[in-house]
Parts: sequence; C-alpha cells; structure tokens
Amino acid sequence: MHLKMLLLIGLLIDSSLALQAPDFSIIIGNATVRGNEGSGVLTTEAHCLMFNLFWLRDAGVGPEKYLDAIQELYTGNGLVVGSVSRYSSRIRDIEVSFLDINYSFAGCSTRKTFAVWYSPATDRTYIASMKSCSGDTRILFDILRTISETDRSTTLVKRGRRNDTWSLLLSDLLSSWRYADPSHLTGGQFLIHTNHTVSERGLLSYDGIDVSFPQDLFLRPAAVFYLLKGAGYTPVIMQRHGSIWVAVKDGDEWQAISLNPLNPDRAVGAQVFEDEWYTGIVYRDPEELAAANSINLSVPVDYIVRRCEPSRYVHLEMDNSTDRRDLERLLEEHIYIPRYRESVFDCSNASQVCWSFLKGMGYDAYLMVGAKDHPLGEHMWVVVRTEDGYTAIESAVVDSAQNFVNLGSIRSDAAYYRGVMYNSSVHYSLLNPEEGMWLEPGDERLRSWMRIKAVR
Repeated sequence: MHLKMLLLIGLLIDSSLALQAPDFSIIIGNATVRGNEGSGVLTTEAHCLMFNLFWLRDAGVGPEKYLDAIQELYTGNGLVVGSVSRYSSRIRDIEVSFLDINYSFAGCSTRKTFAVWYSPATDRTYIASMKSCSGDTRILFDILRTISETDRSTTLVKRGRRNDTWSLLLSDLLSSWRYADPSHLTGGQFLIHTNHTVSERGLLSYDGIDVSFPQDLFLRPAAVFYLLKGAGYTPVIMQRHGSIWVAVKDGDEWQAISLNPLNPDRAVGAQVFEDEWYTGIVYRDPEELAAANSINLSVPVDYIVRRCEPSRYVHLEMDNSTDRRDLERLLEEHIYIPRYRESVFDCSNASQVCWSFLKGMGYDAYLMVGAKDHPLGEHMWVVVRTEDGYTAIESAVVDSAQNFVNLGSIRSDAAYYRGVMYNSSVHYSLLNPEEGMWLEPGDERLRSWMRIKAVR
C-alpha cells in the first residue's frame, strides 16, 4: 500500500471512536452527525480528504436511479467532465453501486467517487461520497467496511389459508369502507443538489439530498390500523422499499393487506399473498411509524368513509315450529329460467333472485355464504327469519341436465344455519361487486330469470 494512502487512513480511521448514528455505527474520526432515524448526514474532512454519508428512508428507487441523477447533475452547470465510470461491488454482503467521475470547474480539476446501496436491515438508502488527493477508491472501501447496522427487519409467518371464513370477513370489512380521496398512492421523490467552490484547497463540491413522500402513504396505514383494531383484529404496520402496508394476525400467522387497492373508492385495502409483503420494518402502531419517519401524523376524522355495514358470521336458530306450507308452495310453483352454469348463473345468482322474490312477497329474507372451510364449501343460499328462528332455503336444486327443479327447497341440515350473512343483494353487491346483482326487493328484472312453472 502506498505511504500516502496509509497516512490518509491513519488520519481518518480511529478504532477507539465509533460515532453512533441511528441504527448504525461507523468507525471514523473527526466526524459530525446531523439528522434522525429517517434521514441525516455524517461528514468528515481531513487533509486532502472529504467524506460524506447520507442516509434516507428508502423511496422505492434503486441505487442506479440515484447515480443517474448524480451523474446528470455533475455534467451541467459549467462543469466539464473528463471521464465517468460505473461499477458495482459487494461490501458486507450488500451490493453497492459506484460512480467515479473526473470533472473540472473554473479551471480546477478533481475526482469524486459515489457509492449507493439499499440496506434491508434498516430499510434505508445510503449515499456515500469521497474526494481524496490520492484518488484511490480503496480508502472508500475501507470506510464502508466499518459500517455496522442494527437489523430491524422482520419476516412474518404468512397465513397459509385462503378463501376461508376468516379471510372473507376481513375482505368484507375492508370493502365496507372507502377512501374519501379515492386516488391511487404514488411513490416517494428525491432531489439531489450540489454547489461547487474553488479555493486554495482546490475544487470542492458540496452535495445535498431531499426526499419527500405523499402524506397518504402514512395516513392510509394509520386509518386502516385503527379500523382493524376497532373491529377486534390485531394489526401491525410494515414498511419497505418505499411502501407502507398493514398486516393482521391470525393465531401465529399473518395476513398482509395492500393499502393501494384496485378501486380505492370501493375498499380501503386488499389481501396480498406474495412473499415480499411479509418482510420489512414492523411498527406496533401509527405512533411508532411516525416516530421512525420523523413526521407528525394526525388522521382526519373523515379520511375514510363507511360505505355500508360489513358482513357478519352467524349461528342461527332453526325454526321448527312455524307452518312452512305457504313458503314451500311458493318455492315449488316457481322456477329459474336459465340453466345452472358455474360463474354464469349459479348458486349466487339463484340465491339473489330468490331473495329478491321472497323479500318482495313480504318475507324477512337474508343471504348466507359459506367459504372454503364451510361444510357446504363456497356456496350461497337464503334464510328467512320467522318469529321462532330461521328457515334455510337451498336455491340451487338442479336435475341431471343442470336444469333448476324449482325456486328452492327448505333444508334442516345444521350447516345451513351458520355462515356469513348479508342483509340484501345490494349489501352483498357492495362488498362483492364482481358477483353482486344489485337486486332490490321484488325487482322488475326478476322476470328475466324466473317464471311460474307450467301446469302439467
């Protein structure tokens, strides 16, 4: 190693001093640290050497994008670029992207090296820069190798079940609310700036970086967190790669929820299952999220708006005492016009038509749904409330040719008396617009799907 390089490292590195910055330390001398957990800068200057280390909350932008911006910044405003090189290297098991740039300004020339990397341990992007008399990048490598971080990343155990009753009720709760401002979330932005001075010390360039995030990125998880907690769930907030979302506990497993659903005017979240949604920085509540990101977080009362009441899981008492002859006769005298076809006209369609017809005839009818873990599987049927309980109706009674036999048949099996209940076809449609038929009691459209059976 060259003698000059040994002297520079001796001036810079002092093993007796480890300056503490939020969640990481670096062995370096004569340094000043400004900032907080979310962002800041560590600066040190020695003879013939200037070193900066910025840390900032990851905005979902890869290291190459930062280097692109830096390279563009250093090729204008009176600067003359002599040479540029880009390369990458692994330091502390992290892939670091480098930019070497030789440039001149007002007749003075210098060389500067930038290093950018993302740390999953703290969900931060780091931007280091160094200018030295020797121009030897090994000095920068030796500094970066001393950095030590506190690993704050957590991987939650992903919930193994899907489309069961638990997930159906959670989905319906999320769909029973909407965002007052139904726009989609946008990512964070960054701005790198620099100024150049020429003095007896030569050409010096001082850099800065500003990162901003949309307010909704923090308001949405806070609002949904309180909604879930108020409904009896155990939620946490997660952050990684410029995104913030919520996870809900079920036993020892977790279900992740994206807060950027396809239709923010119809739901405040959607369940997601990809592995990357289960790793990140975990916050126990919005207060921890706010503190870690150095923001003031106050959710407006009307930030989310209730669309309807959610569905509910019920165990119903079967009515064994009521005379069912009128109801049985009404079901037997009518029939559905279409043939039974999965996803075209199936139990969901038949049940909503049956509900509309019975409701229009004065019956106190409701829709019931079973999920994958229900004895009836993923199924829909109708229940009618009476003075002494409920009467269940199977609406999808078909023959071998998949023709409906009648409007429905009364069932006494215990499975028909428990499940997820919806108040109406409109209620079901609000929460499940892909399958809902938006029928009102005695809807005029019923004649398109049902008729009186022909007398034989």
